[in-house]
Amino acid sequence: MTDIASGAAQATLDAFLDAALDLAAERGWLSLSAGEVAARAGAEASVLGGFGPFRPRLLARLIERIDAGMRDGLDDDARDPELPVRDRLFEALMARLDVLSAQREGMTAVLRGVPLDPPSALAALPLLGRSMARTLEAIGESPLPPFGPLKVKGLSLVWLSTLRTWLSDDSPDMSVTMKALDSALARAEEAANSFLPGARRRPAADAAEA
Repeated sequence: MTDIASGAAQATLDAFLDAALDLAAERGWLSLSAGEVAARAGAEASVLGGFGPFRPRLLARLIERIDAGMRDGLDDDARDPELPVRDRLFEALMARLDVLSAQREGMTAVLRGVPLDPPSALAALPLLGRSMARTLEAIGESPLPPFGPLKVKGLSLVWLSTLRTWLSDDSPDMSVTMKALDSALARAEEAANSFLPGARRRPAADAAEA
């Protein structure tokens, strides 16, 4: 599936996705149907493109929009290779959460409903990996072999763990979620230091540079 279209096509797609999120917030993810969303949006369901069941295709487009919003929300620091990867990932994942929070009720309904919908749950697995690969690319890190797939898997675990906290976080500034994200990234960094060659800098080298 290609990235979100531009111009008038994007506006139509955005209207469709907004309508889907509104309906999900009202009735839940499992209640969504192509006809009802299309009627609410005033657009054809074919705007989603592709083939197969409706909700998995809708999920793919929603994730594409989150990916695009994440990229648009990053500042230059998040792309600065001189900054630690952990700091850049924190900025990127918080940018993703900002996109989710803009339509929190609808996105909460999606996140709670997808695991209960087998076709959507099956589609979510590869979509998650692709989305985390895009997140790595957005901060200048490669998702390609030999070590990229391990990074994608680790980042996927961080993201899922953070989402669980976000779903129940009622703090006005997402402080609880930010703390959970920082802790999850710290655990992932420690694991990477143990398994990825060159991830941990030797103390002697650090002392020599100081």
